[in-house]
Amino acid sequence: MEKTQQKNTNANKNSWAIVKRLFVIGMKFRAWFVFTLLVSIVLAIVSTYRPILTKEVVDIAIIQNKSKSLLMQQVYILVGLVFAESILNLLLVYFSNFISQNVIRDIRERLYHKLLFFRTSFFDKTPIGQLVTRAVGDVETIATVYTDGFLMVFGDVLRVGMVIFAMFNTDLQLSFITLAILPIMLWSTRFFQKRLKKAFGEERTWVANQNSFVQERLAGMSLIQIFNRQQAEFEKFETINKTLEAALLRTVFVFSLFFPVVELISSVFLGLILFYAGFIEVTPGTIVAFVSFISMLIRPLRQIADRFNNIQRGIVGAERVLGVMDEDLSINNEGTICKTQFDGKIEFRDVYFSYNEKQEVLKGIDFVAEPGETVAIVGATGAGKSTIISLVTRLYEINKGNILIDNIPLQSYEVHALRKHIGVVLQDVFLFHGSIFENLTFGDDSISLEQIRKAAKEIAVDDFIMSLPGGYDFVVSERGASMSLGQRQLLSFLRAYLTAPQILILDEATSSIDPESEWLIQKATEKITQNRTSIIIAHRLSTIEKADKIIVMDKGKIVEIGKHHDLLGQNGYYAKLHNAQIKTT
Repeated sequence: MEKTQQKNTNANKNSWAIVKRLFVIGMKFRAWFVFTLLVSIVLAIVSTYRPILTKEVVDIAIIQNKSKSLLMQQVYILVGLVFAESILNLLLVYFSNFISQNVIRDIRERLYHKLLFFRTSFFDKTPIGQLVTRAVGDVETIATVYTDGFLMVFGDVLRVGMVIFAMFNTDLQLSFITLAILPIMLWSTRFFQKRLKKAFGEERTWVANQNSFVQERLAGMSLIQIFNRQQAEFEKFETINKTLEAALLRTVFVFSLFFPVVELISSVFLGLILFYAGFIEVTPGTIVAFVSFISMLIRPLRQIADRFNNIQRGIVGAERVLGVMDEDLSINNEGTICKTQFDGKIEFRDVYFSYNEKQEVLKGIDFVAEPGETVAIVGATGAGKSTIISLVTRLYEINKGNILIDNIPLQSYEVHALRKHIGVVLQDVFLFHGSIFENLTFGDDSISLEQIRKAAKEIAVDDFIMSLPGGYDFVVSERGASMSLGQRQLLSFLRAYLTAPQILILDEATSSIDPESEWLIQKATEKITQNRTSIIIAHRLSTIEKADKIIVMDKGKIVEIGKHHDLLGQNGYYAKLHNAQIKTT
C-alpha cells in the first residue's frame, strides 16, 4: 500500500514537473500568452454577467415594470453580450491554438536537432519506428497541454470563481446548496484522471510498438516476400493491432463514462435547487439566474475535468519527448581544434572497442597510415574492418587506447570540422528520395552543377549520369531502389570526391557489383585516392594489390601487415585468403 502511494506521489510530482517545463517553453511566446489571458478574463466577466442581466429582465422588465421599452433595451444588451461572448470565445480558441502550434513547431525542431547530433549507438539500440512516434505522434499530443491546458483552465477557473461570487450576491441559501456540487465534481475528476493517465500511457506505448513493427517490415518487405513470411508477419501485426485496439477502447470507455456521470450530478443538483426554491421566497428571475449559474458552473467544471483528461494525454506524450530531449547522448569530450588542412597521417595506438559489454570487437589495434598512403584492410566477415571507419569518423567512442590524426588525438578535434576532411564511401550506399543533384550536394548551395559535372568527368561518372532520363535531375527513389548497386556506388564515389577530402575511406566499394560498374569504380578509385591518405576495406583482394600497405585482421586483431607480394611470400593468413579467392573465381 505504501509503495503504491509513493509511486503515485512520484508520478504526480513528475507530471507537475513536465507541466512546468512546458509552461516555461510556452513563455517564449509570452506576448501572445498575455493577450490570450486578457481575452480569457474579459470572457469570464461577460459570460458571468449574462445570468445577472437575465434575472433583471425577468424580475424588473417583465414582472414588475412590464415596460416594453425597458424590456427591449435589456434584450438588446443581452444579445450584445451573447455576441461579444461568441467573439471572445473565437479569439480564445484561435490564439490558444496559435500558441500551441508555435510551441509544437519549436519542440519538434529542438527534438529533431537533438536527434541529428546523437551518437550512433543510440540509434543502434532504439527502433526507428519508436523515434518516428516520438517526433510526430507524441509531439502532436503535447498540443493539448496548450489548447486545453494553461490558458483554457485558467479561464475556466476564473469563470467558476466569478460565477460563485455572482451566486452569493444573488441568493445566499441557494448558493450554499449549489456549492455542494464542487467537492463531488472534484472527486469524480480526480477519480477519472488517474485511470485515464494509465490508459493513455498504455495507448501511446502500443502506438509506438505498432509504428516500429510496421516501419521495420516495410523496410524489409522483399525479404518477407522471398521467404514467404507474409501470413506470419500479418498474424504478428494482427496481434499488436488487437492489443492497441483494446488499449484505445479502455481509454474511450473511461473517457465516455465520465460525461454521463457529470450530467447526472448536474441534473441532480438542478432538481435540488428547484425543489428547495419551492419552500423559500425567491423571485422567478432568481430561479432563472440559478438555473443558468448551475449550467455555467457545471460547464467549466466539466471542461476542466475534460481538459485535465486531455492534458494527461499530452503529459504522457511530453514525458516521452522530453525524455529523449533530456538524453545526453552527444559525442563526449568534443575538442576545439578546427584545422583547415590535414596532412592525413592516421595512427591507431592499442585501440580497444566494443559495441556492447558482452563482445569486444577490436582488441589492441596498432597501425599507422602515413600521409598520402593507400592502406587496405582485409579479413573475414566480423574481423572488425568496418569498425575502423566508425572510429575514425567518431561515430563511436573507443573503450581504450588512442586514435591520432596528424599526431593529434581524435578527441581534440571539433567533430564537424574533422568529418569535413574525411570522405567515406560505404558498402551500403544510402540515397535519399530526390534528384541526383540534391543527393550529391546534400543541400549545400555553394556547390554548382558545373562543379559537379567537372568532378564527375574527372572520375568518369558524367556519361553514366547523363544517360539517365533527366541527367542530374533524375529523381532517385527512396534508398536508391530505382538504381543498381553499381550505379549507387558510383554516385557515392562522386559525392565523396566533391568534398575534396584529405582522408578517404572506401568500405567494400566493389563488393557484389557487375563487371562494368567494377571497372568504372576501379578507375574512380585510382583517381580519388591520388595525393590523399586512403583506407580501403575490401573483400576482393585483387582490388588492393597496389596498396602501399595491407593490414590483415582476424577476430578483432591485426595478424599481418605488409605489401601484397610480401604477404603472399609469408604464406600466412593473407595468402590463404588470396588462394581461397582464386579457387572461387
